[in-house]
Amino acid sequence: PMLLSPSHENVLVIGLGSGVTVGSVGTYPARCITVVELEPAVVEASRHFSHVNSRILKDPRLRVMTYDARNYLLVTPERFDVIISEPSNPWMAGVSNLFTREFFIMGSQRLKPAGVFCQWLQLYKISPENLRSIFRTFHEIFPHLLVFQSSEYDLLILGSFASLPIDLGRLRARLSQPRVKKDLERIQVKSVRDILARFVFGTQEVPAFVKKAPINTDDNALLEFSTPKTLYVDTSEANFKELSKYSRGATIYLRH
Repeated sequence: PMLLSPSHENVLVIGLGSGVTVGSVGTYPARCITVVELEPAVVEASRHFSHVNSRILKDPRLRVMTYDARNYLLVTPERFDVIISEPSNPWMAGVSNLFTREFFIMGSQRLKPAGVFCQWLQLYKISPENLRSIFRTFHEIFPHLLVFQSSEYDLLILGSFASLPIDLGRLRARLSQPRVKKDLERIQVKSVRDILARFVFGTQEVPAFVKKAPINTDDNALLEFSTPKTLYVDTSEANFKELSKYSRGATIYLRH
């Protein structure tokens, strides 16, 4: 999202973990970076990963808020250019409500008009039906989508209220920034081509993929109670095959 968003002055990251994602955000010239982490012990543990998270906890632009993410979104008056949500897995109580329609609405209300919301989603231990449900729930709130497969088992879903083209000029410029370039080389991303190779599909393909999948809400707790059924099932290959059926390439989303 930092490569593709129109602006990234004010960024919110939900979930600190090891701090690697926030550290990557810090390689860009953001003015303010806020991370919301529920568990204070995770903040302390992240210090053990300073060799891979660019010592982000010492960055003066960073604010660490040890709050519940939903509560934070409800009360903060701030608007963000980019929101990155990477909680734990959606079958966990207390985490599953970060994949609901209500949560995505909260996030959308804290975005600037051209802001980008990025949702991490795994391909493993989740059925194709539940994968479609998450996509449909997300798309109900964000009309414009771009989806990338960041690794063998992970997706990044980018959503926005504004049109979200892949601006090749902006992409090249940001990839050429020394700190960004060095950071992305760790995962073998060295060019625009490496980014486009990870593209899955976008706004036009999503309706056909989601079909009539049910929407995940606070009230029905669909994911919380259905995803545990595939907790010990290898679903990643099946999900990859389903996504591949609808992939048409990035060409129609490119802006030269």
